[in-house]
Amino acid sequence: MFEKRCDVLIVGAGPAGASLAWRLGRAGFHVRLLEARRFPRFKPCGEFVNPECVSILRELGVESELRALGARRLSGFNLFGFGREASGRFVSLGRVMPPAHSGLALRREVLDAVVLRAARRQPGVEHHEGVRATELLYDSDGRVRGVRARGADGERFEIAARFTVGGDGVRSVVAGALGVRRSTPWLRKLALVTHYTNVRESDRADIHFFPGGYFAAHAVDREQFSVNLVVDVSAVRASPLGPTAFFERAVEDCPRLCARLAGAQRVEPVRGVGPLAYTTSRQVFDGAALVGDAAGYVDPLTGEGVYAAFRGAELLAESLERALHAGRADATSIRAYALGLRRELAPRAFFARLLQRGLRHEWIAAGVLASMQARPKIADLLVSVSGDYVPLSALARPAVWRAALRRDAEAARPAGGRAGE
Repeated sequence: MFEKRCDVLIVGAGPAGASLAWRLGRAGFHVRLLEARRFPRFKPCGEFVNPECVSILRELGVESELRALGARRLSGFNLFGFGREASGRFVSLGRVMPPAHSGLALRREVLDAVVLRAARRQPGVEHHEGVRATELLYDSDGRVRGVRARGADGERFEIAARFTVGGDGVRSVVAGALGVRRSTPWLRKLALVTHYTNVRESDRADIHFFPGGYFAAHAVDREQFSVNLVVDVSAVRASPLGPTAFFERAVEDCPRLCARLAGAQRVEPVRGVGPLAYTTSRQVFDGAALVGDAAGYVDPLTGEGVYAAFRGAELLAESLERALHAGRADATSIRAYALGLRRELAPRAFFARLLQRGLRHEWIAAGVLASMQARPKIADLLVSVSGDYVPLSALARPAVWRAALRRDAEAARPAGGRAGE
């Protein structure tokens, strides 16, 4: 067994880990990036990034490449369910404008591979594929000092680092070793994902709600159409059907989606991941930190999870740079990252969980969809908030709601007359 050293060791090369490596490598630090699987690797995902996330992809220098590889522009969402339908767009709200005029839909394999390549181009970044972290290493004072790892050939070695970052997803080895992962029993979801060809395109994603779950469906490149089913784990386990038959039965029970897929061909097996309901009690430690899904999973309904990964990596990079320049590796030195998560991402994660609780009750979901159907500008408002460029605080401003209601009323007026005449 031998030892390697670096400034920052990142376990997991998904969007959070790779973008963190990109930022730290650009800042001149020596970074080792470990990934247990080989790229391109399948990753069940909603396969959508929202407008605020697009601005981060632009900063990373990969937006144009992703578009060239077939990423599709999505201007908003069509929402169906419980006898209602509504449509919302990403729009400007007062002085708040979307950083990009649309979100992007793309295969997760493409997104991950492109961001990883961008990270590997940075000086000081070393990528180790097929290497699995097996346990954390500690100094005598309890500080994390690296990991013990195993290569694809069975070779075992240790990697020492001033900071070790867990960016290894919802089943994070690092979070598990630190003992901070917590389950959310009421939000135990399973995602089943596949792709079709020969489906009519649209510039909006379709979301179909039904009791106990939803479908998200949209084009992800020039040929393929993604369909993502998210349901309670208990529903799948209680069914006598296997995952593929369960998925196909759910499509049949969703008339609009079934009609959309008429004549389409499924080109991949139905694959899944779950349960998805995890959070963490802490994200910073002496010599270590958690980022992305390893720090807490976000429901895939609106693309919030990928944004949380990229924005979390940005916040963590800022804290790590300051700590490394100061020669520190204690939890207090990167406390600003934890505060940033609490200030920026925790409220949105709470909002996502609140949304999920509401969607579990048909009468709440039907009422929200009815309001959005009757007042399209309110649908635009809520969809724009989901795009992460509008602060959640906007929902608490009466003026925002009055403006939305006023615009709807004006749009409903007959030409040449006033409302009520």
